[in-house]
Amino acid sequence: MEHVSLGNNVLLVWSTAASPHDLASLANSLKKAIGDQGTISMENAERLLISGHQPSCFDVVLFGFVHPLTAVDSDEVLAELARILKPNGKMCVRQPISTSERETETAKKLTSLLKLSGFVSILEPKFIELTEADLSPMHAVLKTPQTLSCVEISAQKPNYEVGAFSALSFALTQPTIAPKTAKVWSLSAADVLDEDVDIINEDDLLEDEDLLKPDADALKLPECGPGSTKKKACKNCSCGFAEELQTGSVEKQAKTNTATSACGSCYLGDAFRCASCPYLGMPAFKPGEKILLSDRQLKADA
Repeated sequence: MEHVSLGNNVLLVWSTAASPHDLASLANSLKKAIGDQGTISMENAERLLISGHQPSCFDVVLFGFVHPLTAVDSDEVLAELARILKPNGKMCVRQPISTSERETETAKKLTSLLKLSGFVSILEPKFIELTEADLSPMHAVLKTPQTLSCVEISAQKPNYEVGAFSALSFALTQPTIAPKTAKVWSLSAADVLDEDVDIINEDDLLEDEDLLKPDADALKLPECGPGSTKKKACKNCSCGFAEELQTGSVEKQAKTNTATSACGSCYLGDAFRCASCPYLGMPAFKPGEKILLSDRQLKADA
C-alpha cells in the first residue's frame, strides 16, 4: 500500500460493522507491505479512547479503511490518535460524505478539525467513488437513502511530543556591549570624589540683600492689623483690620441668634413642633443642622 512502508508499526482502526473477511484481507495486504520487521495492530473505533495504547508507539494510523466507513466526529478521537503516533507519524482518514451536501465544505471541516488537533502537513482531500458493494453495507449502518461518496485526507504529527519545550535562540547568547558604551553607563565611587566633581558654591546663590542684618524696628509687631496686640483697629485704619473686625462681629451675632430646641422635635417638621416654636412654617431639617433665624422669627406672635 502507498500509505505504509517497510518496518512501520501500523494501527488499523475499524468499525463494529466491518466484515471480518475485509478486515483480514486488508491486514494481509499491510503485512506484505511492512514486512516481518513491522507490526499491525487493530482497534475498534468505539473503544479507541479506552484502549490504553502507549504514547508514540505507531508510525502510521489508518482510520476508516475497512467498509463500512466510520466518520471522525470527535476531536477527542483525533487527540488520542495524535498521542499514540510517533513524531512525524502519518495518519490517513477516510470518511463517508453525502453527495447531496457540498463535498468541498465537508472536506474543509475535516481539515480544520485535524489542524485544531495538532496535525500538520495536511494534504489536499481526495474524493473516492464507491462501488455498489461498498455502498450497500454503509446504507444499512448509516440508515440514509442518500448517495454517498468517500473523502481521504492524510496528515502528519509534528516532529516533537506534546508538552515538549526548547530554549529560544536569543536566550542562549549574551548580547555584546561596546567598551565605550559600557563605560558611559558605569559609575563607581571614584567617579564622585569632590575633587573631580564641579559643585556649585552655596554662598554664590545669595544676594547682597540676603546678607544684611534686619532692623530692630522691622521686627516689632505692628500697631494695627491681625498680627498686632491690640483688639481694636486704629482710628484711621487703612490696612483692612477694621473691616475684618466688623465682619467677625456680624458672624458672632448670627451665632447668638441661633435658636435652641426645648422639646427636641423641631427638626421633624410642623406636625411635631410646639405652638410657639420659632421653626413653624419651615421645612424639616437634619438633627444638628445649623438653621439661622431672623429677628422676626425669634419673636413669638402676640
